[in-house]
Amino acid sequence: MIKYQSPEIPEEVRKIIERDRKVMYGAHTKTPEIPLVVKRAKGCWIEDITGKKYLDLCANFCVASTGHCHPAVVRAIQEQAEEVLHVGACDFYHEAQIKLAEKLVEITPGNEPKKVFYPNTGAECLEATMKMAKYYTKRPKVISFFGAFHGRTYAGMTLSGSKKVQRAGFGPLIPEVYHTLYPYCYRCPLDKKYPECKEGEPERYGVKMLPCVRFLTDEIFERLVDPYEVAAIFVEPIQGEGGYIVPPPEFLKLLRGICDEFGIILIADEIQCGLGRTGKWWAVEHFGIVPDAICIAKGIASGIPMAAVIAKAKFMDPSVDKNAWAYASHGNTFGGNPVACAAALVTIELIEKEFMKNAKEVGDFIISELKKMQENHRIIGDVRGLGLMIGFELVKDKETKEPFPPQVTKDGKNIKEVFMGMAFKRGLIMEGCGKSAMRISPPLSITKEEAQKALEIIEDIITEIEKEI
Repeated sequence: MIKYQSPEIPEEVRKIIERDRKVMYGAHTKTPEIPLVVKRAKGCWIEDITGKKYLDLCANFCVASTGHCHPAVVRAIQEQAEEVLHVGACDFYHEAQIKLAEKLVEITPGNEPKKVFYPNTGAECLEATMKMAKYYTKRPKVISFFGAFHGRTYAGMTLSGSKKVQRAGFGPLIPEVYHTLYPYCYRCPLDKKYPECKEGEPERYGVKMLPCVRFLTDEIFERLVDPYEVAAIFVEPIQGEGGYIVPPPEFLKLLRGICDEFGIILIADEIQCGLGRTGKWWAVEHFGIVPDAICIAKGIASGIPMAAVIAKAKFMDPSVDKNAWAYASHGNTFGGNPVACAAALVTIELIEKEFMKNAKEVGDFIISELKKMQENHRIIGDVRGLGLMIGFELVKDKETKEPFPPQVTKDGKNIKEVFMGMAFKRGLIMEGCGKSAMRISPPLSITKEEAQKALEIIEDIITEIEKEI
């Protein structure tokens, strides 16, 4: 067992937490290892109500993409708020909505005409694209992946395959959604090793087949699902909550080939990994494929609720393709809010001019330093990531890959909770992902100096844990 004590909670913080628990749903889901009551935030730093400052390696789950309260974003919000706060995009027109859609179409891969729909959240993106795909194809079935997280609406939780608590008690879920294997190569569900797993595999769609993808084609498509009845495959190009898992380069190319062969719509959930976080506009660009639709939310407006679906026009416009969803078959009230669009336009400009490059440079630095750390410490089993979407897996022994037990303290905390609490005590905000991984997803504005400070804290925590075990 690891000797660990949760962070002490100052009286003024405790009072806020107690008030929250009386009236707010969700209070019981907040980890006691991060008792953070935010007063203000700037750049990569958060200040709590006691005046203590924390270096933020989470960015509120990739939402604060340009840093907290970037002055250009704040100014755009203020200027737009003085003109008009709301224009219903389903009924009226506003130039900011159009300018943002034009920019999203421009930076999204693929040469086919595209159109944009504005939901408000990532989960709503998944709702919209599921409806779009079923309407267009007239097919009832959908494929998703184990480890996926797509939100907590009915479509979102049905597509998700991350944690049972996100689905339990809500059945029946949406029918005809089937889950298959995601290539989690560090802990292969088929007990194979990449790239040796490709030996003896046939070439499909210009690349070697992967056994985990063959499970879809040879098992699910043979035993459970006719691929010609599948409307869409939903995939995170890099799995987020599942563990910040980067798939091998063949994976998305194989999915693209399968979708092309059987007339299936390929939908990329880039809600967490998109818009510059990986050092490119979209994570799919690292793998050389063009999806049929991309979902983006989280960091698109630097903290203002905003989301977008960018899809081939033929799925959205009946004047382009008669099978597209009919006008008024989908819509919402607040999508494309002018204030959110103004924030998003500035966010994209900042990412394009400086932060996408910074994400690659600082991300490469962090990954390099973590790999050096891995060589010197026995509990870092794996380091993976692209840009500033980085995960490292904590194991009891990296040689055997033996995982930590579900409970590592006398009061039942897991290794992720212990790591988060130790980080918080040292002035660092971190979150876990997967079964035993820690994520590094700071604002894209993080400097190399700030990253170095964070890495020193991380290594200090790892050293302390290793002494305990």
